[in-house]
Amino acid sequence: MSEKIAGVARRPRWAWWGGKVSDVNPRHAVRILRAAAGFEELIWSGGPPLDRALQAHTRARRNMGRNDRAVLAEAVYHLARNREAIRRALPDAVPGDGDLLLLAFLDRMGLADPGKVPHLPGGVAPWLQALGRLERLRAAWVERIGARQKEPIPRSGPVREALEALFSVPGWWFDLGPWDRVGEAVRELARLRRPQELTLRAQAHRTDRGRVLRELREAGVPARPTDRSPWGVRVAGRHNVLRLPLIREGRAEVQDEGSQLVACLCDPKPREKVLDFCAGGGGKALALAAAMGGRGRVVAHDADPARLRDTRRRARRGGLGNIRVEPSAEQVGREAPYDLILVDVPCSSSGTLRRNPDAAWRWTREDLARLTRIQAEILDRVAPWVRPGGFLVYVTCSLLEPENRRQIESFLARHPGFEPAPLGDRTGHAPLLDVPGADRGVLRLPAVLPRYGGDAFFLARLRKGGT
Repeated sequence: MSEKIAGVARRPRWAWWGGKVSDVNPRHAVRILRAAAGFEELIWSGGPPLDRALQAHTRARRNMGRNDRAVLAEAVYHLARNREAIRRALPDAVPGDGDLLLLAFLDRMGLADPGKVPHLPGGVAPWLQALGRLERLRAAWVERIGARQKEPIPRSGPVREALEALFSVPGWWFDLGPWDRVGEAVRELARLRRPQELTLRAQAHRTDRGRVLRELREAGVPARPTDRSPWGVRVAGRHNVLRLPLIREGRAEVQDEGSQLVACLCDPKPREKVLDFCAGGGGKALALAAAMGGRGRVVAHDADPARLRDTRRRARRGGLGNIRVEPSAEQVGREAPYDLILVDVPCSSSGTLRRNPDAAWRWTREDLARLTRIQAEILDRVAPWVRPGGFLVYVTCSLLEPENRRQIESFLARHPGFEPAPLGDRTGHAPLLDVPGADRGVLRLPAVLPRYGGDAFFLARLRKGGT
């Protein structure tokens, strides 16, 4: 297993397929996973997002301990990431009987001997055979793709089938993604298969990253700085950091490194008036307010006010008096103009596969067309609210070009008063992030950044003409 796929070294199979788990006791895995067989139907037929479904499942079973919850989560997420491969390795399995979930758990554990999991249905032999089929399928797909890395992505045929099966994503993604060649798609999708580590953001107005790292280490939590965000801290392993004083007292927040970089690249200034129009849970609004030193004003709005329910509480906890939650879009418009407007629009979430692998199957091509219409409507609505000389920052957590580059090209054609603004410090010329595309005001991650461990996202910073 020394061959490489598009520059990604083939280490033991659990490194490539998602990381071996060594801190989970598999003793009760069969019982736990049989009781959760309904997650198979959810992964194939759709329903609530996996994280919400897992939370509801565990809350309804109060006797589930920490290890049982870990066993269930590992199996469910690994099945979602390897849906097509595991289904082909168990062709007779029917979603809902628990066999697919059990094979996913054995594959995730990297067990050479499935007998380490007691009470396997039918004994050890059929599971060894299924694991062998799974390994042979992957080896064949890897070989097929490895020989075609420099070729354009085909519209059909064995290589296309191998890409779809190996990465368990819809085939139409390869028609709409930012990749021209097989190797480019493999490099990016491979990075998005690896489970994501927990990331914190130091509240810049109250502390610095060094102090957060020291507090975590003193509490016995292994942590290291993020490679790209100036505020980020990455936590290794499973730790309940929400109970730590630095979180309870508002000196740090849980936030993906990509979201932190979005706030950094907005480059908000103290005393400015900023609008986060699609604020969701309020994480980016909090980051913007902290980057402004708690001065100026940040207005947080979302079409679903319930999503902003905790924003006021988190702002108080963090000592951020410059955040105001405004549920009325009409009131938001009446308060224009704004120095900076951030629109992190509803999108396919195709860039969040690390933590939301079910996102690959939650949307159809028709849904994508509906989403792009909504995105265009949001851009057109907020454009008049930007003051002359102000900035509009458009963000998606998507890999797909209709939501990204094409959306911005269309907006600029409709609104010639806007132009791309280089991703540098708005008071000078220093680059905030030294990456290709920054001088053109656009950024797409993770393709261009080594050592980046957050969600994939697209960002465009636009400046409105005038003074």
